[in-house]
Amino acid sequence: MNDAIELKLLANLPIPIGMELYFTAPTLKQIISMGDHHYDRIISTLLINKDSSEDMSASGLSSFEIFYVNCDANPEYWELARLGLKAHLQMEPRLGESRNEVFIYFDDNPELKLNNHNFEYFQSLIIYSHHVSFDKEEYKPANDKAKALIEKLQEGKNEILRKKEQIYSLASKISGIAWKSNAVNIFNVFDMTIFQFHDALNRLEQVDNYLFTIQGIYAGNVDSKKINLSHLHWSRKLKGD
Repeated sequence: MNDAIELKLLANLPIPIGMELYFTAPTLKQIISMGDHHYDRIISTLLINKDSSEDMSASGLSSFEIFYVNCDANPEYWELARLGLKAHLQMEPRLGESRNEVFIYFDDNPELKLNNHNFEYFQSLIIYSHHVSFDKEEYKPANDKAKALIEKLQEGKNEILRKKEQIYSLASKISGIAWKSNAVNIFNVFDMTIFQFHDALNRLEQVDNYLFTIQGIYAGNVDSKKINLSHLHWSRKLKGD
């Protein structure tokens, strides 16, 4: 993700992903109001990926088309997707079709849409802003019942992607930021977006590592010859940036 996108996420500015369609990262307050575990399910729904199983890859459908089929076939799946799309795009989504494509449009305007052209970019913004990490999972049928389940998944009857949980011990992390940071407190921490929150968490850890290393060098407990001092600074780019 480039620096311009990172700066917009830090400043909580909308990121264009299509004609008058803008991505924004939700705040901690919004996530907590949905329920953090429920929100995890919402994110899993939005991050469906055709490469997560051989069956889906073999279907010949794109990630967006598989996402659309699930939304259209399964009301529970669509409700999770609807909440997630609304939270990140600030508009009410609806399913749409034309002679040439399927798409999801917003605010009754078919021109404001997610489709094959921008869905993966939308997903990449979710992954980056939420610091998501997940394992590729394979569906290997152990018996006829399991095989039948895979066939249903391929037809879009159930949630397909199982994601490694990325929001865990949320309360303890929020508390840590609120009481450790000089600028953030328990009264304003919930107004941070999920991206700002993870950035603050990682930056505080980096500052601590920097201070501990410097103190160790001064105390003689750390060999400065084994450290690249030009790279040792609390403001350096975080890993993964």
